[in-house]
Amino acid sequence: FDFEWTNRSLFNNTYQRTHSDFPNSPFSARALPQGAECLLLKPLKKQLPDSLLRQPFQLPVTDGRGVSRDSLGRALQLLQQAGWKLRHQGLYNTQGQPLKLEILLVNPGMERILQSYVKTLRNTGIQARLRTVDRAQFKQRLDAFDYDITLLVLPQSLNPGSEQWLYFHSSQANVRGSKNYAGVQDPAVDSLLQSAMQATTTNQLQAAMQALDRVLLWQHYIVPNWYISQHRIAYSKRLRHAQIPPYSLGLRAWWLDPAETP
Repeated sequence: FDFEWTNRSLFNNTYQRTHSDFPNSPFSARALPQGAECLLLKPLKKQLPDSLLRQPFQLPVTDGRGVSRDSLGRALQLLQQAGWKLRHQGLYNTQGQPLKLEILLVNPGMERILQSYVKTLRNTGIQARLRTVDRAQFKQRLDAFDYDITLLVLPQSLNPGSEQWLYFHSSQANVRGSKNYAGVQDPAVDSLLQSAMQATTTNQLQAAMQALDRVLLWQHYIVPNWYISQHRIAYSKRLRHAQIPPYSLGLRAWWLDPAETP
């Protein structure tokens, strides 16, 4: 997914790339695991990618002019290592089955954004396509996990809690209608969720959530998209407001200053 091209060509450089499941918060994984987070991850070392403890998670970055041939070549190399062979301008497994991928959407407005992603996937030999359905069908397919990839937002709170269990715990992976949309069934994730649920201090919760974020990113359950770090509004100079809550406009804390003339 070429975020840099998308942001430049379609978003007027308005957005920032999401590098975390909990972006713009103290719960996102930092450069390298340290302190309490490292202590949580080390017992799980055998279940984790080799590089997780040694290097920070990084997403590919382009120059905004499209995915390079080198990147496409690397992607093709990884696919071939996984058993997919390139022939007839497509990727096939040992049984002769093509690699197909459908991206399920409910908002037609997202098609213009993801068309370039589909094109990139096709350039690597993946038979990718977009499928936009109405809300009723989208909900039905979502409940039955009847999709390859879909586009979603996972709402987060200022104090992560039991919703993380619903999103990522293995007990929810096969429950019809659950919110474990990626089908995560990972003992390391389950262990870190348990640590987060049992946290009794802010520092313990932050360490557990940072470790969870790091594992989720390194296991590539999602293709991170984008977010905006500001509210875009226009308001009269007659309006005043108290300290605004994090991530919120806090409109109930705004008032009209009678000393200001209209």
